[in-house]
Amino acid sequence: MTRALPLICACAMALQASALTKTEADSLVAIGQRAYAEGRYQEALSAFDSTAIGFRSAGLCLALGNSHYKLGDAARAILWYERGLRLAPNDGDLQVNLDLASEQIRDRIAQSSTTGLGKTWSMLRGNNPDAWARHALFACLLLFIALASARLTQGLKRQAALALSALAFIAVVACVTIAWSSHREVRSMGEAIIMVAKVEALSEPRNGAKPLFVLHRGAKVSVAPDAEGWCAVNLPNGATGWVLTTSLERI
Repeated sequence: MTRALPLICACAMALQASALTKTEADSLVAIGQRAYAEGRYQEALSAFDSTAIGFRSAGLCLALGNSHYKLGDAARAILWYERGLRLAPNDGDLQVNLDLASEQIRDRIAQSSTTGLGKTWSMLRGNNPDAWARHALFACLLLFIALASARLTQGLKRQAALALSALAFIAVVACVTIAWSSHREVRSMGEAIIMVAKVEALSEPRNGAKPLFVLHRGAKVSVAPDAEGWCAVNLPNGATGWVLTTSLERI
């Protein structure tokens, strides 16, 4: 896999909200990196899994996906690459490795693509609302400083401070809007990976209903909220059916 683990080094540096302490996270990441480099992929996977209990980053998702791929589990590799792309939509390594793992999947389901302004907006927004929330807080701080400066100064300096405060206010509104949009998008992204060898999508959420189509392990589908142990899955071609929730794992 390309550039297997360098990005994972950032994991231990962003564990403020993790259940692990920084020392524990550093240790687990180091163990995982060393095991992966030495070809002990199961040990590497165990270390990265332990880190993922309280922390998630694009680098960690890449490492988990690579470990699963090396162990021959393309479906779980795809799951973790997809999760990583939610956090870093433009990450080239995640996308390349996802494409490589997807070549081993039996089902070839074309994914819908976004073009034009929609694609540009998606790239700008990304899927990390926390980052935009931090930008909004910084813009708020800048706005406060600019307003304070405008109150305490005269002449051209006051005009400059007022202009800066206007720009800061626009930045606050923009960042809050993008953060809200990104948060809504992440929550509404109902997608999952099929985790059983083979499953029939049924016409109704009950055993014995008419089979409509078949999905195999590793296929990516859009999903609706669960309904008493069943989940509606949708394909890009418009096909819809019901499968047991135990047959898939949400991204």
